Amino acid sequence: MTQEIEILQFLHYNPEASRAEIGSSLTNAPSPATLKRLIADGIAKGHIEVVGRGPATRYRLTPQAHVTMELNLDTYFDKDVDERQVQEAFNFELMTATNAQHE
Repeated sequence: MTQEIEILQFLHYNPEASRAEIGSSLTNAPSPATLKRLIADGIAKGHIEVVGRGPATRYRLTPQAHVTMELNLDTYFDKDVDERQVQEAFNFELMTATNAQHE
């Protein structure tokens, strides 16, 4: 699994995480500069969005990334059925965000 996918999966289960939290969750923690570059790349691709500024900066997945990201089935099935995160309804924010991009 690539570090990019690891970051997306971490943010899926830990919304609004700091850069330090993301870095400490990776199996082979990259240098701070590399982590910053990986997160910036995710932001540029539209997978990650920034919340806050300065030391309070947090990162979370965009609504589109929740739908399109690669899912690690081992991680999903390691959890008990009651602990799994399941999308219970359609996310209408996706339509609004997609429409805004195409206008």
